[in-house]
Amino acid sequence: MTVPLTMPLSTVRATDLPVAGGKAVGLGELIAAGLDVPDGFVLTTQAYRRAIADAGLGPDDQLSPGDFAELSIPGEVVDALRAGYAALGGGLVAARSSATAEDLPGAAFAGQQETVLGVLGDQALLDAVRTCWASLWGERAVAYRTAIGVDTADLALAVVVQRLVEADHAGVMFTANPVSGARDEVVIESSAGLGEAVVSGLVTPDHAVLDESGRVLRRRAGVADLVITAEAGGGTRTSSSAQVQPLSDQALARIAAAGRRIAAHTGRPMDVEWAVAGERTVLLQARPMTALPPPPRRLNRAQRMAGAVLIELFPRRPTPLELTGWLDQILWPLVDGMFRGMVGMRMEFADVFIADDAVLREFVPPTPRPTTKLPAALAHDLAVLRRDPAAWASDRLARHYDTECRALARLDLPALPWAELLAVHRRVQAACQDLTRLRVDYLPAAAGAIAQLAGLLTILGARGRLGAVLTGGVNSRTTAANAELDALADLIREQPVLADAFASQPAAAVLDRLRTDPAAAPIADRFDAFLDAYGHRETGSLTLVRDPSWADRPETVIDVLSLLLEAPSAGRSAATSDPLPDLLALRRVRLLRLGGALRRLVTAARAGIAAREDTHFDLARLMPPLRHAMIEIGRRLAGHGWLAEPDDVWFLSWPEIAALPDPEHSPVDPAVARNAGRRAAAYAELASTPLIAGASLYPDRGAQQGVLVSGTAGGGGTASGAVRIIHGPDEFGELRPGEVLVCPTTNPSWTPLFTRAAAVVVDHGGIASHAAIVAREYGIPAVMGCGSATATLRTGQQVTVDGDRGIVR
Repeated sequence: MTVPLTMPLSTVRATDLPVAGGKAVGLGELIAAGLDVPDGFVLTTQAYRRAIADAGLGPDDQLSPGDFAELSIPGEVVDALRAGYAALGGGLVAARSSATAEDLPGAAFAGQQETVLGVLGDQALLDAVRTCWASLWGERAVAYRTAIGVDTADLALAVVVQRLVEADHAGVMFTANPVSGARDEVVIESSAGLGEAVVSGLVTPDHAVLDESGRVLRRRAGVADLVITAEAGGGTRTSSSAQVQPLSDQALARIAAAGRRIAAHTGRPMDVEWAVAGERTVLLQARPMTALPPPPRRLNRAQRMAGAVLIELFPRRPTPLELTGWLDQILWPLVDGMFRGMVGMRMEFADVFIADDAVLREFVPPTPRPTTKLPAALAHDLAVLRRDPAAWASDRLARHYDTECRALARLDLPALPWAELLAVHRRVQAACQDLTRLRVDYLPAAAGAIAQLAGLLTILGARGRLGAVLTGGVNSRTTAANAELDALADLIREQPVLADAFASQPAAAVLDRLRTDPAAAPIADRFDAFLDAYGHRETGSLTLVRDPSWADRPETVIDVLSLLLEAPSAGRSAATSDPLPDLLALRRVRLLRLGGALRRLVTAARAGIAAREDTHFDLARLMPPLRHAMIEIGRRLAGHGWLAEPDDVWFLSWPEIAALPDPEHSPVDPAVARNAGRRAAAYAELASTPLIAGASLYPDRGAQQGVLVSGTAGGGGTASGAVRIIHGPDEFGELRPGEVLVCPTTNPSWTPLFTRAAAVVVDHGGIASHAAIVAREYGIPAVMGCGSATATLRTGQQVTVDGDRGIVR
């Protein structure tokens, strides 16, 4: 089929994406829905490909904007472009980039490619086309594609040419609330003149929220001290704005009605650019909304509290295999088993993890329901209440669990027959059942000791010291790992040349030096011993078995050591001093002779905290063998033609993998690759979408003057500094001393960052979360459960964090 060089926008449909690009497809669909779109045409991707081919450039070349500065456009492309422009009647037009990977579900590419406004004349239009083509290879567009994993093979760009609407007002509209996720609200942002002032962030636009009937629920005046207008002779002019009347409620209602028609036509919430000229409302662009939270849910207080803690276990969305093979069949039975065994309550996996075709779409905080086992569970708790929580490690089940973990770690997975490779999953399941039983048998005693300690501290008038008593002086495998990292950092400091390498070289280069430099051999041995003892720890989260462990990615530990080298370990030991001696010295303790009881309860409570932490630590030992088994399954399936790539295995479900025959001795079933491809596409569409609406977990706390974000007070006083947003371990090295760490959530591998942070602000979690506990240990302010701090704040922004009031200003 011959691809035309130009197409009228009225003829473009969704099937024309490879030819017309995402923006043109969106406009063509609007026209098909009978909506008002400025006349125009699209210069197709065929024109782009022909131009770079004539210039001797290949589609797979790494191009740059400079390649297009003097690019000679083929004569037939020039003729087609001129003919399309003439058919519009000439005059002022807008040239808009329309890439084949643009305006797609999950990847909007907003602002990544160029739009040229006020184009007048043939030569100006040719120059605008070059500008749009060049922007496909601009630094920001390339970085965006890399960040979201867009395949650049056969990437091309079309250019939409439309009659320019000289707008009185223009802006953007979201047909669902992008913050709360509410599907029954339309959000409109507007300013005078052309919409470029709004979409490029040059003004603070007027903001309005409307309901389904078009009634304005809320509106806020913007600050627009400039306006962009079209020049009659071509180009645009930016000038100071005079007093311009904002859009009336009636005009906003008309815009919202058009937005609802678009959403109804496409069947999904949309991000729309629009313009108003007189009484006419025209639509300039429409694309699927990205990163839209699920609709807000009405949660009870217990759900909100539990959700704020649990959501921090999901720094990203689990893949289908993680969901079905780890969360559903191994991790959730542990959680559910604890609830059934300790409090006689049950929780249904499908009620908490809302999935479609094994792709997780939404997380709903659990609501435990009573079972008939409630009396038996309470009787069990009473029976084990006097147990020593520290005795769990010497229990027969703990010894059996340790033996099985060691056996799993020693498996030669590539040598295993297919049936034995699949059986690794069953062995991990069985081992996790042992750990569940241990927690049920020993954690009730820990909870009892903590409750009694809280009561005693209340009598002593020292209830506020409970957190410090439980965090300071607890000896767990996690604190032992931290202490060993501190010791390693001290050893490295004794070798200035090696310490300099840690400070100045990438982690991979430092790791290579440890392995090859004879002078570093003692430290390399100590490093390897650390990985043997603690290398099973997760780099991501206990819920994400796909992520490598510390041993799988030792560069993570190198990065942690680099951070520690900048902060002497003495600072940490001072921050974590034991508060018990001060309590024992209280006059009331001496008068009532409660010293012995206080010491006994503190010891038992700390043992309970350590038991909880150490069983978590031991649970992570199951992750590397299961991860490696899943990787080996993917390698075999891809090696025998069942999957395109080994990594595609993460988009299969465990039940379908468990039912597969040995791929080496069976004919390929094409349905396996189709299933993986279908789920991978659905997963990619949801990649930037939160698992739960922030408004569900953190109800509106009300605007406060000068407050940027607010959350739960984690303590630690007040500190000021520049914001540094860190999303994951790969960015650890970016945090500078004295900066405010802002992140979605943390886990133990983040701990060394607290040595250089002035304060920590976290999207998810409460006062008992990892970030809050460690921040208190280090004596720095913490604000938890802000919901959208990583989206609201920006790196480099100067803020003050008040950990006692739970605000950032």
